[in-house]
Amino acid sequence: MNFAIIIILSVILQLFAPWWVIAIVPLIILFWRPATTSEAFWTGFAGIALPWLAYGYYLHFISEGAMSDRVAQIFFLPNGILILIVTALVGGLTGGLAGIAGHYVREVFRQSPVRISGRTS
Repeated sequence: MNFAIIIILSVILQLFAPWWVIAIVPLIILFWRPATTSEAFWTGFAGIALPWLAYGYYLHFISEGAMSDRVAQIFFLPNGILILIVTALVGGLTGGLAGIAGHYVREVFRQSPVRISGRTS
């Protein structure tokens, strides 16, 4: 369920917000909804990498590879498909690390005692 929420929110927010919203969405979702550490990473990774890969492939397909091949030449890569994979990996790592951060922030708030006027309650 976290996976679907991350995909839907990140796709919608990327229409209006800057690219770095991909780090905020998994962080908030995995802070809000519980997951294990590995689930948090892989959910954030796939929730960002798959839409980026799909949209990149769509742009590659409609331009018949012209745009992605030109960008790949800038980075000395042999073809445009590799730039799509690199882009998906970068986005996925950003989402995965943000997911882990959300998971660990949830753990910190869940385990810390609340202090009121110097006493632990």
